[in-house]
Amino acid sequence: MTAQIFLIAPADADAPTCTRMLDEALAAAPVAALLLPRGGRSESSYKNVVKAVIGRAQGAGVAVLVQGDPGLVRMLGADGLHVEGDVGDVKAATEALKPDYIVGAGQIASRHDAMSKGELGADYIFFGPLSGPRDPEQREMARWWAEIMEIPSVLSDPAATADTATAEGGEFIGLSDSLWAAPEGVSARLEAIAKALETTL
Repeated sequence: MTAQIFLIAPADADAPTCTRMLDEALAAAPVAALLLPRGGRSESSYKNVVKAVIGRAQGAGVAVLVQGDPGLVRMLGADGLHVEGDVGDVKAATEALKPDYIVGAGQIASRHDAMSKGELGADYIFFGPLSGPRDPEQREMARWWAEIMEIPSVLSDPAATADTATAEGGEFIGLSDSLWAAPEGVSARLEAIAKALETTL
């Protein structure tokens, strides 16, 4: 099974930039999900970014995930909430949103943490950072999870290239920094990564 593409938008990009990047990505390969990180944006600025992107993404069959209060999911018409927090945060999100919306759990501290969040009903477990350097320990946990657990996993690989991209057997690969900053352009980089993933089943 080829890993599906899980895009992570830049946390500091404005609405036009996010929209342009999404369009370039969609032109290159099928995209399963788009996470719009809150970053340091004000609430109003964040809402504006989500509103600008969400219709185009969902129209292309892309699930849109937001960060913040569970109420934002309904307010903005998103498909779900990505939780970078502890077990209590995941529990609160699943109680507020399941089964109507997706709840993803990130910021995985250990194997026990991953299992605890999965047991609460998370729809996916997210290994690795939203941005920044690869984390070897998170990659190893993602490989372990994919081998023994049924809940889907996302391995975030901010530095991914066509030569290095891997989901370590998981269902999704998270792409961010290297994609948006690719000198050859977003479309060319994503197309190359998608082709590479198809050959590494």
